[in-house]
Amino acid sequence: MQRLLPILLLLCLACGRLAAQSATEAALLGQLRTHPSDTGRVRLLNALCYELHDSAPTRALTYGEQGVALARSLRDQSGLLQGLLNLGSCYANLADGPHALQLQQEALHLARRLNSADGIVRSYAGMGGVYHERNDTAAALVNYRRALERVYQPGVRVRTQLMLFGNLGNLYFYLGRRQEALVFTRRALQLARRTGDRAGESLYLADLGSFYLQMDQLETAEGLLRQAVTLVEPLNTPRFEAGHLELLATALLIKGEIEEAEELTRRALALSRRIQYRERVLDAYSLMAEINASQRNFEQAYVWQNRFRDLNDSLNSRSRVQTLTALQTRYETAEKESQIRQLTERSVVSQQRNRALWGAIAALLLGLSGMGLLYGKLRRSRAALATNHRILEEATQELRQLAASKDRLYAIVAHDLRGPVTSFAGVTELIDFYLKQGDEKGLRRLPNLVRQSAHQLNHLLDNLLNWAVNQTGELAFRPERLSAIELLVQALELYANTAEAKQITLQLEAPPELAVWADAHMTQTVLRNLVGNALKFTPSGGTICLRAKALPGSGVQLSVADSGTGMAASQVAAVLTDTGPSRPLKREPGSGTGLGLLLCRAFMHRQGGSLDIKSAPGQGTTVSVTLPAARGRSGSELLVL
Repeated sequence: MQRLLPILLLLCLACGRLAAQSATEAALLGQLRTHPSDTGRVRLLNALCYELHDSAPTRALTYGEQGVALARSLRDQSGLLQGLLNLGSCYANLADGPHALQLQQEALHLARRLNSADGIVRSYAGMGGVYHERNDTAAALVNYRRALERVYQPGVRVRTQLMLFGNLGNLYFYLGRRQEALVFTRRALQLARRTGDRAGESLYLADLGSFYLQMDQLETAEGLLRQAVTLVEPLNTPRFEAGHLELLATALLIKGEIEEAEELTRRALALSRRIQYRERVLDAYSLMAEINASQRNFEQAYVWQNRFRDLNDSLNSRSRVQTLTALQTRYETAEKESQIRQLTERSVVSQQRNRALWGAIAALLLGLSGMGLLYGKLRRSRAALATNHRILEEATQELRQLAASKDRLYAIVAHDLRGPVTSFAGVTELIDFYLKQGDEKGLRRLPNLVRQSAHQLNHLLDNLLNWAVNQTGELAFRPERLSAIELLVQALELYANTAEAKQITLQLEAPPELAVWADAHMTQTVLRNLVGNALKFTPSGGTICLRAKALPGSGVQLSVADSGTGMAASQVAAVLTDTGPSRPLKREPGSGTGLGLLLCRAFMHRQGGSLDIKSAPGQGTTVSVTLPAARGRSGSELLVL
């Protein structure tokens, strides 16, 4: 009887994790068939290993090893931690303590890296259980206490706490420290009640009952065991119920209540056979042998004892086969892990070589890119240098042209001012001459001569001033609507006296409503120069005609045509291509400066217009300017002055 009690106690502890195992296993297997190889599959494999690690540890090994291998390949640290813990429990149940401890140690190191309080407590509790099975109670107690120091930390699951408290209760009772054993078992019972774990509550009531049974406190033991049976019956958990019934039958047998003990034992035997729980069947055989021996039915007791012996031999053989299978699985797994490790090392070496190759390629590409960038910068620098050189040459050319223009301007001023100044000097000599001669008729001619000289001098100074302002860029361009006929009339009125003195006929031909969009000052200056030049090169009795006409599109042409000496084609080309003041165009002796036409061309360019010259020797000259039109056009009229 005393031999039976510890065995029943351990089996009661083990059955707590197997209550709904078959249904759970079927559901997990159904999910596993279609689930891909990801972290979710790791969780399913771990769950299957946990469900089978007590009842079928050999089958559980297959799932556990697969889960651990997949977690390692996926670098799933959390899944690897759970797999190591479950696999360690499998090897512990198969009596492979050293390998179980190795797995639990690896799980402990991983749990510390992950800062998993639950993993740390489970690792210590698992190692404590292995040492307890090997009767190394000192090492078991050390590991249990380390787990106990962290059991109330955040993240530790209730299931882990219950396992630790239950294992500590059993260890302390085994060590004869009954008071401490009762404390931890009651702590587990209270935790199960607080969390609504009815199966756990019945389990720890049965543990307490077995403790009191071994302490010969039969009444207390019977009361606790009856409570455990009452709680477990509605739960439909045959493993729990069979274990509790056998413990209660043992208590009744010791008290001498043989009939009820036999009835309960037969119920337990029927439940165990139904679920093929052979370990519990073995205990029922032993208990039935004790009951028949107590009834002095030795023949029947012998039958039950033989059944016990045969089944025990079978279970021992199965246990040895399971252990050997576990060892074979372990070594096969180790061989596979070695192969995987070798392949991984080769892969790492290959990756390192590839990285080195890619590094060399990247360095080469960077070098080529750097050379490309350097070449691009060099080309851009050369292009910028060429651009700067061109700009410098253009600036140098402009400076040369400006210097040449200034030199020619000084020459023109020196040349053209000489004529009007000499005229003034000649007039003073004529005044003195006519006074000495008493020539009244000659004196009357003097005002016209003075007026003509002053007008020429003023015209020259006006052109020089306008040219200087235009070259400095300070002459503002203010376009407005200007009447074409009014512009031509103003130019004619300015030179009417000069034309009359030279007996030159002035004509005007322009539409009365034709208008241009131009700057008044610039346009008047252009027309004054054109009319002045025409008067210079037209002999007495000649004709000068000023015309304005609309051009196709949106332009207006203003022209001054004279019947003077005309110019050769080379002279026309020189005037149209010259870029600065030049010497006078010698169409007749004593003619004026070439600055006027150049100024006209510059002013037309400023206004967006153009200047054109048509001339031939002896056929007169026509100078035309084109300006943008301001409005529509109408008919023309002819004026003769």
